[in-house]
Formats: sequence, structure tokens, C-alpha cells
Amino acid sequence: MKLSLACLVFILGCQRGETQQAEQGAPAATPSGDYAKDVLALCESMTRSGADKLEPAARQLTIATWLGENLKTTDSRKFLVRIQPLQGEAKAAALEEEAKRLGLPGCAIAAEWRKPPAP
Repeated sequence: MKLSLACLVFILGCQRGETQQAEQGAPAATPSGDYAKDVLALCESMTRSGADKLEPAARQLTIATWLGENLKTTDSRKFLVRIQPLQGEAKAAALEEEAKRLGLPGCAIAAEWRKPPAP
């Protein structure tokens, strides 16, 4: 299961970005519930995995492997499968919408999905 998730996320085309600040500069509360924590982990996967320190070509596999080892819930894995066919803006918007629904202030990886893939 972990390897298949890693492959799935590799296909997603994860890249680097930064999380947006919460409205009015207030610090974001830690999301409650395992699913919300998984979505936060997905949003921060570039930095949590260390991929932000790697060359662009090496980032996708690093993020995919990290997510495979760190996402805890079946629902977060199902969410990744559901958005996998989406591209660029549509994929980024779906992730940002889910993050917002869960009370997260932004989603760094979504910003990266808007960028064209590295050559």
C-alpha cells in the first residue's frame, strides 16, 4: 500500500512552495483529527520531506516516499486518488478547498502544483 501511494504521489507532480499566512496574521491552529493532520502534512510535504533542499528532478520521489510513510488515514489516501487525474490549477484548487474546509490557512504544495513541471 505504501509503495502504491508513493507511486501515485510521484505522478501528482509535487513541487516546492510556501504556506500562506492565516487571515489577520493570526497563527494557524493545529488541525484536529487524523485526517486534518494528514492534509496538513500533505500541504507541508515539500519541507517536511526535505525535498525543498533537493534539485527539482529529485523532489517528486522524495515527497511521494515521505507521504507513503507518514500519511495515517485511509481518507487522506482516498483524497489523493480522487484528485490524481486533475492537472495544474484544478488540482491545486481542489487541495486548497479541502485545506480551507479543514480550517488550514493555506497549502504550500497547492501553489507548486500551479507551476509548470520542471524540465
